[in-house]
Amino acid sequence: MNVTKPIRSAQALHLNCLGRAARDPAALRREFDAMVLYMKGSTALHHGEYVRSCYLPKLFTESQFAALAADMRVLYGIFAKVTDAFFADESYRALFHFDAAATDLVLHADRRAALLPMARIDFFYNDLTGDYTFCEFNTDGSSAMNEDRELHNAQRLSETYRTFTAAHHTRRCELFDSWVDTVLRIWQRSGRGGAQPPAVAIVDYLECGSVNEFEIFRRRFEARGLPAEVCDVRDLRFDGKALTGPAGRRIDVIYRRAVTSDVLRHLDESQAMIRAARAGAVLLLGDFHTQIVHNKELFRVLHLPQTAALLTPAERQYIHDHVPYTVEYTKDLAARVMAEKDRWILKPADSYGSRGVHAGVESTPEQWRAIVAATPETGMLLQAFHRPFVSENYGYDAAGRFGRHRYYNLTGLYVYDGVPQGLYSRVALTPVISSQYSEKALPTLIVQD
Repeated sequence: MNVTKPIRSAQALHLNCLGRAARDPAALRREFDAMVLYMKGSTALHHGEYVRSCYLPKLFTESQFAALAADMRVLYGIFAKVTDAFFADESYRALFHFDAAATDLVLHADRRAALLPMARIDFFYNDLTGDYTFCEFNTDGSSAMNEDRELHNAQRLSETYRTFTAAHHTRRCELFDSWVDTVLRIWQRSGRGGAQPPAVAIVDYLECGSVNEFEIFRRRFEARGLPAEVCDVRDLRFDGKALTGPAGRRIDVIYRRAVTSDVLRHLDESQAMIRAARAGAVLLLGDFHTQIVHNKELFRVLHLPQTAALLTPAERQYIHDHVPYTVEYTKDLAARVMAEKDRWILKPADSYGSRGVHAGVESTPEQWRAIVAATPETGMLLQAFHRPFVSENYGYDAAGRFGRHRYYNLTGLYVYDGVPQGLYSRVALTPVISSQYSEKALPTLIVQD
């Protein structure tokens, strides 16, 4: 690999790649079409839909990644204090507005083995300044590891990608074997480790999950000598001593991909998993205390004086700098929200996949008035809208025209047992970056600087 001069910024590299790609428009289009064709036949499919992307990958420098990793230690310290207060203080717990069923799941969780076994921390990152504002904290349902893997495979069809990786020291985000390592580490730390490797079940309500991705995780577990299977939560069985899957094989560890809101919707059908975890018959990764971080109510609670009292001055400043102002939506806010359309976003307290999320910037004044008028009094949060960083890339616009377009950016940081492991990058033609609109995923390269 060639040794290059020090890199000042990933943005400068990106602009250089844009210029290189523009030199041969015909080759650019051929390569992009080949990349799309690859993705259509790849394992990165969700309910039959392939992952849309752009021509160039997302670039981060090692120093940018290191700065984010350092900040995660601050954030996780805040998460730990909030979680401790939730368990210890009934009045603090009440701030989250969890219903009785959700509270029961959380309070019966065993949080000793890991605060957050897996998370993907999503934020709006400014490539030029390094500033960022959080979007959401994903825990057990964290996904899209396979998207990054397959998108890199597709990128190899691009001469620009091949030239760039040959000329610079780069690395991809390894998100599968590192998770196997993490599971084994937590298993040993839990005190359950023995001579035999644990048997793992990857569980979700399979009509909701990314089954292709689950299968890749299963194969990586198997390659390391851990028996593994993919199961629907409803197919688990618990006899009071052992949890088993549909084939009757004992399960020692559950890698839970089923988000808590889905568990609550299927509570009666999910009792085998719940009872086995409470009996200590299985290590549940993650147990239901992760809902404290996953639920979007946390954004509101972080700004309350009761939380400020738990934190150091540096931690309070961190929340001020990175957590958008969030309050419970009530009808007495309606007039202000309608008048300040572009300043606000409405979102459910407990949802995923951008379901039920509405941003004023995406609506006409008439549409926004109708949205606000129809917003229920309970279960909704009002949050300050953050306009994402904009970059340029090659791809299709909303009308299906290929060319160079402006895209809004959203970044996710995968954190395994508190250790930042990799990045997930998404862009969209609109300020709301969601699969409901024009979202595309980009493979992420981390470049030595």
